[in-house]
Amino acid sequence: MGRRQFSISNVSQSAGEGVLDIPSLSILRYKSPEVLLEEFRAIWGVDSRTVALPVAEADGLLYEILGMRGVPLSSYAQPSPALKSFEDVVKAFMSLGKNIILTFVPTMGYIPGEGLLTRDINGTTSPQPCLANPRSTEVLGAILGTGIDIVKDVAARLTGVGLQGVALDITDLWGMGGEDAQVEASCFCAACTQHFADTAPDLLKHFKTFPNPWSLLLRPTATGIDYMSEVPLGITPEEVVGIAHQRKYVEQFPKSERYELIEYANLLLRYMRTRHSLTVGAIGALFDYALDGLEDRLLRILLMEGETYGWTSGLWLEELDNEFRADGSGSYDEIWLNVTPGYLPQNVPYRAYMWRRSRYAISNFFNFAGSLAHAPTRVNTGLSRMSIEECRRMVANNWQRVHASSMNSQAALLGLATEETSQSDVRRGFVGVGLDREFGDRFSDQIAILPSQVDYRARPGNLALDADLTAILQRMREDGAS
Repeated sequence: MGRRQFSISNVSQSAGEGVLDIPSLSILRYKSPEVLLEEFRAIWGVDSRTVALPVAEADGLLYEILGMRGVPLSSYAQPSPALKSFEDVVKAFMSLGKNIILTFVPTMGYIPGEGLLTRDINGTTSPQPCLANPRSTEVLGAILGTGIDIVKDVAARLTGVGLQGVALDITDLWGMGGEDAQVEASCFCAACTQHFADTAPDLLKHFKTFPNPWSLLLRPTATGIDYMSEVPLGITPEEVVGIAHQRKYVEQFPKSERYELIEYANLLLRYMRTRHSLTVGAIGALFDYALDGLEDRLLRILLMEGETYGWTSGLWLEELDNEFRADGSGSYDEIWLNVTPGYLPQNVPYRAYMWRRSRYAISNFFNFAGSLAHAPTRVNTGLSRMSIEECRRMVANNWQRVHASSMNSQAALLGLATEETSQSDVRRGFVGVGLDREFGDRFSDQIAILPSQVDYRARPGNLALDADLTAILQRMREDGAS
């Protein structure tokens, strides 16, 4: 009788257009463009017509930018012996008939100047620039804009291919941490503080004490922050308090009465709405700056986790869906997200990003690896107590945890909504990531890691060198603090 053919046999075709995402040019040290495209087809069952390329790496820039002398070039600015520059990478993929989308993580920590950085409640800066700072818009816009110009120059010499759009990875715009039931979220820089003062006067002062309203839906743990992400747009203060009781977050308010908790919930929801509006405005400003003067309008894409409310993106997914402008006059045209049961866009076009939490864990992995080559971070954090080999093992081990969130399998496409199962027809396709399990071992073997005092002390007969190193490290600490 032979084997029957079931409807799922067409899953690759019904999944829509596939995009190959290359989150770091380090991948090209191990695999050529041709191999990556062949593997994409082998995994997903369809060809990728578009390739997403980064415009910067966690350890520096991929090309020179006027006005940014002193900012380091990445160790992957020359990805491989065959591909000697970012322009060569673009040309290689375009010569294979692929369109390009540029991706940018705007929170990388290689840009100097404390005036651009995010600040926590205590005024302590983190390495990442604040997207709401107008000066950051100019700096980040120049990085993205220069990449756009390079791609368009290459496309002008070829036929049938071009630059389709630019995508901002906003999965971790507003970092947060905490300990001993004290949540410390960002940002309290001058630009953010002014926005809150203009739109929600006296609101921020309620978040500078402990406990504060964040603790209703956030709680520090030994490994990070436990949080409630499925927070619908229309949630009421009473429902917030109910969630806090259910998840036992309310234990962080041992002396508060119910009416006080409801007031805290009111303040929290006001904060979330204000942070959402600030973030959308900052995203639009960055896109506008980078794309200013171009004749054609490129797609403006947001790379998000897919949760109902993203604490580290500062955005409500449903609100983005409601605010979407189909005429192209808004801050964004498309969203890439890990499709979750919480909310499925009904208006804004989207692509399913085939990795849990989307780019969040991937970008944090590369940011951590980049910090190992960043002198202030290597000296002023707990990394200073780790040898080069210990750091290499940590990178490899971290990658195994990150890869556990991968959905690099044709079968994973079965979980995506189809026209028959969804009330919306706005899904444009999916994004597959050009990373495999073995990447971490290869990457950790070649990554550039600054030596620490531990490495020098392990060398016999280097007392004079130790003294010199101590002086050097002291100067680096002073430079990092200035």
